[in-house]
Amino acid sequence: MSVNQLSAIALASLFSFGLLSSPLQAAQSRIELVNGDELTAELKSETETHFTVVHPVLGEIKLDKNQVLTVEQVVSQSQAKQIAAAPAPRNTSRKPTDHGLFGTGLLTNWKRRVDLGIAGSAGKSRNHQVNIGFTADYTSDFTRISHNTAYFRAKSEDELSDHSFYTSINRDWLRPQTPWFHFAGGRLDWDEFKDWDLRVNANGGVGYEFVKTDDWLLLGRTGLGFNQTFGGEREEFTPEGLIGIETQWDMNEYQHVEFANTFYPSLRDTAEYRNLTSFDWVLDLNSFVGVALKLGLLNEYDSATEEDISKNDFRYTASLVWKL
Repeated sequence: MSVNQLSAIALASLFSFGLLSSPLQAAQSRIELVNGDELTAELKSETETHFTVVHPVLGEIKLDKNQVLTVEQVVSQSQAKQIAAAPAPRNTSRKPTDHGLFGTGLLTNWKRRVDLGIAGSAGKSRNHQVNIGFTADYTSDFTRISHNTAYFRAKSEDELSDHSFYTSINRDWLRPQTPWFHFAGGRLDWDEFKDWDLRVNANGGVGYEFVKTDDWLLLGRTGLGFNQTFGGEREEFTPEGLIGIETQWDMNEYQHVEFANTFYPSLRDTAEYRNLTSFDWVLDLNSFVGVALKLGLLNEYDSATEEDISKNDFRYTASLVWKL
């Protein structure tokens, strides 16, 4: 590295400190010349070829950069005392203490939100739909937990077209030194319009984080599990595999996107499978009070569904979101 480069780096550091310490007295610098001489002076200005310094005895001096080896800042004892005595800057963006869900201490330090979507029309046709959801997510160096609960009800011409509920939870056991992790999860579904009344499924396996930054998480999962249906025309136990991909992306300060697709091949009949896809886009409307708009898509394809029932169960939602 050349003398000019060293000088430029040292000077940049000097100016940065000088701006930060401007309330104190002028900063002094120790300047070492290529011939071995040293000067302690105030650095006044710089051009492409020269430094201009003010020496307490020699006055203002112009130094050729080719003759300067290093420039090092000197902090006097009085400056050091002023720095130590200076009050610490007030952190106006301090995160408030979390007292849990509704101040009860439950789910402390979790990200919690409730969704509410209502739509309807009256006239030539009458219909309405309601969706209510609750999510809670927790992340630490060693644990990642995600919980979702949702209720859907839709009515058209006084006839129900959708009436369902689900709740799910998944836990990842993380290892900070590697992108690999283990997971286990489960889900409970109730649906009035399926060929079963109740379905329970559980699974576990290993996952891998392909990308993990402050703004973007992309991971994959693979594992084994089962689902058990109760009631209706279809009551059966099905062992199944799991292959999934998930991503979460903070597009900017106000927009957040989540996408997940999980494929469940049956281990009893290779021609049967389920595929669950979800997509959520959240736009902060007022960060201060924690209100946001969420648009969501959810679809489940089940190849084993009876012929008189659609194999696709597609839902779209528009909801207001409140952070709890």
